[in-house]
Amino acid sequence: MAIVDKKKYKGNLNSLRKEIQITELILIIATTIFMAVGGAFININTNDKFYNQELQNTSELITRLYSFIRDYKKEDLWKYMDDIVSNLPEVDVISIVDKNNVRLYHTNHFLINTMYDGTLPDFYSHPGGFYTENNIGPSGPQRRTYSAVYDEKGNYDGFILTVRLKTSMVTASIRSMSLFITVTLAAILIEIAICGTISNKIKKEFIEFTEDFEGTKFLVDSMRANNHDFTNKLHVILGLIEIGAYDRAVSYIENISIIQRETVSKVMNSIENPSFAALLIGKIARASECNVKFILQDYIKYKTSDVEIPSEALVTITGNLIDNALDAMNSASTLNQQLTFGVLTKPGEMLITVQDTGTGISDENQNKIFENGFSTKGPGRGVGLYHTKQLVEALGGTISFESQSGKGTCFMVTLKNRG
Repeated sequence: MAIVDKKKYKGNLNSLRKEIQITELILIIATTIFMAVGGAFININTNDKFYNQELQNTSELITRLYSFIRDYKKEDLWKYMDDIVSNLPEVDVISIVDKNNVRLYHTNHFLINTMYDGTLPDFYSHPGGFYTENNIGPSGPQRRTYSAVYDEKGNYDGFILTVRLKTSMVTASIRSMSLFITVTLAAILIEIAICGTISNKIKKEFIEFTEDFEGTKFLVDSMRANNHDFTNKLHVILGLIEIGAYDRAVSYIENISIIQRETVSKVMNSIENPSFAALLIGKIARASECNVKFILQDYIKYKTSDVEIPSEALVTITGNLIDNALDAMNSASTLNQQLTFGVLTKPGEMLITVQDTGTGISDENQNKIFENGFSTKGPGRGVGLYHTKQLVEALGGTISFESQSGKGTCFMVTLKNRG
């Protein structure tokens, strides 16, 4: 039951971490898009007011300049106005119309000296002498400012038309929107990167927490198993003392002390992962309870820098294989049972071997042992090897075995870093 609760607990923590990450990302992106859309809307409205004010200011400036050059020769006037237009990128068309509605100047020279047939300005409704409106002219939809022209005596003498084409304003708006979109996308990408960094930090801390949790659990299991094994050994020592075999009692104590120190030292020096090391120590004690000699291969070595295998997966795979081997030997009637364990890593790859001297697997069952629910030990069993195979393959590894009926079985697991 504890294992089920632990998995459910870790699953809930993992789901919570992902939910927090996704919610945070959605909120950040939604906020960024909302601010960008709002900013773009404000920018467009601001541009409209800016275009109106800009046209009015430009029209007023041109009107004042015209009062100084109105007596120029036609060619000089045209040249002067062309220079003004070329230096005013915010203005597309300038047209000077006299009181008889004849175009004295137009940005398009083909229209000079032609009759103005567009909308006549209504300066009676705009006593300020200028105003801006949307209209359609020979160049298409446009925003235009009318500015009245008066002679030296203050009499109405025509008007100046300053035009900003809609296509020009749309182009400017598109540039502005493109800038907003680019900034928004850049902000979202930066936010995603920041979220990814935070998520990886949370994930790292979460993994460290779960590894500490796993290590603590297996250390507790190891202490429990060692306590039971220690009690058994005390009974042996007590029996030897009671029969007066003092020398044998001393020898027995020295022997088990040396074996215990050597085993624990070998595991701690060879296995860098604390959860994995705690599991092995616990399983060694468990094997001793089952009267099984647990042998560590001389070459065992596990370096965390060699392979990136989650501690939980490593513990589950190894624990299931060792438990399966102990069960196989527990059901055997032979004495002097042995479990030989090996693990070896090299950059990007690792190998786990678990060999027992149990009953072995019959030829007829060798194709069934990885099936869900298959077991020779009765109902409710047969899930350990099935889940082990599923987990190994999910990590991109392979699991295989060699077995002789009545002699034992050796399982081999190979795991690699995913490229």
